[in-house]
Amino acid sequence: MISIIVLGHGRFASGIQYAVNQIIGEQDNIAFIDFPESKSPAQLKQDILTALEQLNHTRGVLFCCDILGGSPFRTAALITQDLAIAEVITGSNLQMLIECSMEKDELAFSDLVNLALNSGKQGITKLSDELNQSKPQAAQPEDGI
Repeated sequence: MISIIVLGHGRFASGIQYAVNQIIGEQDNIAFIDFPESKSPAQLKQDILTALEQLNHTRGVLFCCDILGGSPFRTAALITQDLAIAEVITGSNLQMLIECSMEKDELAFSDLVNLALNSGKQGITKLSDELNQSKPQAAQPEDGI
């Protein structure tokens, strides 16, 4: 199975967990790990290692972090060096995590990573663009008489 570990500063992970559970229900084989000010990077690393012991990650581990370069990202990056199949993604958002949660058991690991990137990017848009895409295109006049 593919496991997902969601990491982030403050209550990022538990907030995403609450939203995911509200929208699609509780998900198996996913860990949500917060990194509050009171937690050291060493404690964060131990929390990740404990989660890995509890998860079934025979087909890989996808780490979904809040920001590039932060302690959750750096800690996950170090841990991936000891894993056979793993990837770290930053800029994680709710749309990404919902889609990956629902598809993680059906896709190959590389396809899940691509889904995470694509769905995360698609989830960042503005209303006017979405409305313009849904409007029917007016017929273009043909040249000539």
